[in-house]
Amino acid sequence: MLHERKNSSGRDLAFKVQSYLVELEGVRERKLTTTIGSPEHREEELSESIQFDAAFDTNNSRSASGMVVRGQNGEIAASKSTLHSNVSSPYVAEALACLEATNLGISMGLNSVTIMGDSKTIIKKCKLGVRDKSVLGAIMVDIQNNKTRFQRVAFRYIQRAEYVKAHDL
Repeated sequence: MLHERKNSSGRDLAFKVQSYLVELEGVRERKLTTTIGSPEHREEELSESIQFDAAFDTNNSRSASGMVVRGQNGEIAASKSTLHSNVSSPYVAEALACLEATNLGISMGLNSVTIMGDSKTIIKKCKLGVRDKSVLGAIMVDIQNNKTRFQRVAFRYIQRAEYVKAHDL
């Protein structure tokens, strides 16, 4: 098959179409709001926080996840990076990074944590807790199962400029 002057298999094109549809779903549901440093956001933020980010290599279907754990005073308590193979889209890469962040919180024995990332779609799906029927479904089920291992967990969208360390990893 020929798409954008590149030879691709039908499977590759199907993955691209699926990730594009997931992207459209997130854009369609987006609402314009401005909440810069609102008190509600600060109350939502729990004692420790885990910031995550993902990088995606389309050509090789690989991704890298970076996580930074910050303590109560904002100091870096831990950091971790993980490589993933056979990743179909950037959304799957972000979901895997979020899953890794929840796993890291569990392995560190954190009771209450705020998990932060720059993917509005993934954060929204984590907050909702409903069964996801997209390609991300299995990963989102694992994240929902991990939520029960914390006493309190909050998911929050942040812009990339707010968490440079996780992005650098």
